Amino acid sequence: MATDPESSPGKPRFGPSDRLIAMFRACIRDPTEAIKARLRHMLHTFLQHIRDNAENEKTKELAVKCCCKAEVWYYRILEDLVSREGKSQGVSGISGILENDLLQCCLVVCCLEITIYSSCLRCDLPLLLHLFKLPAYDFWKVTELVLWIEVTLHHSDARHLTQVKEKVLESLAWTSNSSLWEEIRANEGHLPTCQQVMPPTQLEDPQRTELHPDGSLPGVGGSLGADSTDHQCSPSAGNRPRSSSFLHVFARKVYSLMGKRLRELCSIMGISDELRLKIWTCFEYSLVYCNYLMVGHHLDQLLMCAIYIIAKITEREIPFKHIMKCYKSLPHAKKSVSITKINKDNGDRSDLTPSTPSKHYPGSCREERSNLIYFYNEVYMKKMRDFAGQLASTSGADTPPLSPYPQEQRASPRRRQVSSSHPIFISLLDPETTSPCKTSLSYYFSSSPPERLREINNMVRTGWSPNRPCPAMSPDRGEEAGDDGPSAKRLRMADQSAWQRRLRNVVSDRVTRRNQDQYQSSPVTKPNLP
Repeated sequence: MATDPESSPGKPRFGPSDRLIAMFRACIRDPTEAIKARLRHMLHTFLQHIRDNAENEKTKELAVKCCCKAEVWYYRILEDLVSREGKSQGVSGISGILENDLLQCCLVVCCLEITIYSSCLRCDLPLLLHLFKLPAYDFWKVTELVLWIEVTLHHSDARHLTQVKEKVLESLAWTSNSSLWEEIRANEGHLPTCQQVMPPTQLEDPQRTELHPDGSLPGVGGSLGADSTDHQCSPSAGNRPRSSSFLHVFARKVYSLMGKRLRELCSIMGISDELRLKIWTCFEYSLVYCNYLMVGHHLDQLLMCAIYIIAKITEREIPFKHIMKCYKSLPHAKKSVSITKINKDNGDRSDLTPSTPSKHYPGSCREERSNLIYFYNEVYMKKMRDFAGQLASTSGADTPPLSPYPQEQRASPRRRQVSSSHPIFISLLDPETTSPCKTSLSYYFSSSPPERLREINNMVRTGWSPNRPCPAMSPDRGEEAGDDGPSAKRLRMADQSAWQRRLRNVVSDRVTRRNQDQYQSSPVTKPNLP
């Protein structure tokens, strides 16, 4: 496997590992040269763009190092993808990944995005997508796969990729030329509803749905090709989709993200739970049945419009100015989300495409509020007022059922392997729903007993593996095996304290190494870039 670009004390290894090369050769057509040529061409294109626009030599040098790191990450992640797909799909699955040009290009950009972030190079995702003519929605699919297979990314890199995914979910995937619309059209023109994609355990009211969707992602091979919409679900087929698809995953992520944001906004604004559910129902309806409102727009814009229209029809006046002020206090709203110019003939706005990456968040706050109000008055209200009016308690008509609301999700605990020679893992949190691996030892700082530290220590000392019977503990410091006297208790407490310090030091060292720029302190053997 390719060397970690940050954690290896020696020079990083460029090119595929021997194991990955063997996987290449196992394919019907050896893709080695095609993969190398594609990677070399893309890195050269990126490097040339930076050189043409760099303000100083330091930026050019930084771009070269960025390409070096991206190559290492690319082969490392590709090996993990190929290895996992090969276990489930065999040689055909491996070929599907390696011969999928769109997937491979998106993976290269994903690796560039990781290294651009860690190198603090000025180059945003829309610019990268524009540079390589890649759809944001397909790029999202690859980042979803990379995070799903739990590639050993640094915590900060994984967090950054999650933030990048959110940008695609909230705006980049909804441009007029996005491939997302092809999948929506294949789904009878609708985005799946929250009820169709969220499992009962992730809803505030599980009684609203009987859906039990597959939590896994679709297969990697061919998933970005033309046949990726062959297994879409249909709203007319009831609440149970025929099979999982990337459109379902996308919809589930959208609802989870926006459910969290609406909950935060309602908390700041003092909006009741009853009103929140009506706002959510209105918001979901706009995405499912009026999703053309999202062309070139931002999900937060539809959310703010839903808050305003529901507040108005329920006779609770909330000025747009107040809604936007509360919105801007949220952590994710560091950059404004504006509507710069709307076509007054049909309310459409198609200027936000990958061809205009730098105009994604333009405009002053005053211009933004004015444009959002214009969008609401001239476009949103005309499409949504009839449905929203049904949610008024005094409407006199049959009130539509309120949509189920995504439950607030707790962050899942992540384990880290602290030794490459032994299956030893540590975590700050105790897992709640997942059972521990039978072939490894895990230590949780918050709940693991002192005896677990003894087992880990014994594993390292004797080479014992958890899938074999544990050898008897040898007497230590005059204590007999099994003695639970005061001395043994003091020893266990001392062992626990020492191991906790040692394990924390391991984590601290990993963080320190991650933040160090290895390439500035040691010579780097550069890949063959044109």
